[in-house]
Amino acid sequence: MTLYLICGTILLITTLISSVSWRVWWVKGFNAASWHILVGMAILLAVGFCFSAPPSPGILAMQAALIIAIIYQFLKILPFTFLHKTELKEANDQNIKSIRCMAANVRMSNSNYAGILSLIKKYKPNIILLTETNGEWLNAIEPLQAIYPYNLLQPQENTYGMALYSQYPFLHAETNFLVDKKVPSFHVQIISPNEKIIQFIGLHPRPPAPWTNAENKDLELIKAAIMTNWNSLPSIVSGDLNDVGWSRATREFKQISGLLDPRIGRGFFNTYNALIPLFRMPIDHFFVSHHFKLVKMKRLEKFGSDHFPVLVEVTLDE
Repeated sequence: MTLYLICGTILLITTLISSVSWRVWWVKGFNAASWHILVGMAILLAVGFCFSAPPSPGILAMQAALIIAIIYQFLKILPFTFLHKTELKEANDQNIKSIRCMAANVRMSNSNYAGILSLIKKYKPNIILLTETNGEWLNAIEPLQAIYPYNLLQPQENTYGMALYSQYPFLHAETNFLVDKKVPSFHVQIISPNEKIIQFIGLHPRPPAPWTNAENKDLELIKAAIMTNWNSLPSIVSGDLNDVGWSRATREFKQISGLLDPRIGRGFFNTYNALIPLFRMPIDHFFVSHHFKLVKMKRLEKFGSDHFPVLVEVTLDE
């Protein structure tokens, strides 16, 4: 009984912490783990119901608190289940011209260059955003430039390098440093196959950690959201945002930008951690404006990185 109450108290405290709006790394960590906390509470609740002896008042009180906390956590992640209405509409005609985008955090220390090249060859994306690319990575995947003649490369040795490859020409492309001079972001205008201009923003803010400023990460998302409103162009924002879709920062980003999340009503599409199955959450994202409809979204196979790549295929709604 004592162990049961201790475990329940810990899970309730983590739920309480995840509900506050403090922009500090440990609060964000508990919020990101909402699904894991929910599963832990559900297991503990089931164990409590299996007690053969009549439960004590303490156990009953703990079970009641667990039920309330489970409901709270479930409502938080509900949009990322099939029980919720989809946010981005599906394309009715699967044969119309589409734009296939792929995003992957390659993990700078990962040397399986052939793995990512194999995935690109298999799925044939039109636009590719890679994060954590340094000079060694860019040299290893240089053959991509023959297939993707339009690119924006920012190699860095601090795990915040980025590379954008496109089969479609750029009208404008620039590298920005929105809040941190060591953390770049891409702002590109791409000419689509039907000659419409698409705005593409690539991001990889720092993760919430004791050695990083959590407010800077949120500020970078907000600045990127404002950038999408500078014009009325069809927009795609992608990257390893180091945050989950139900976080306060991500919700603020969506509210300011007006962008839609293709995962809503379709599933989590957990991308991290590819190396530890029990510790997985959706932190690699695609957001698109209302100009698009979804053809397909898929989490791709792992290739040695601690992130799974993500593929999103969309079409411009004429």
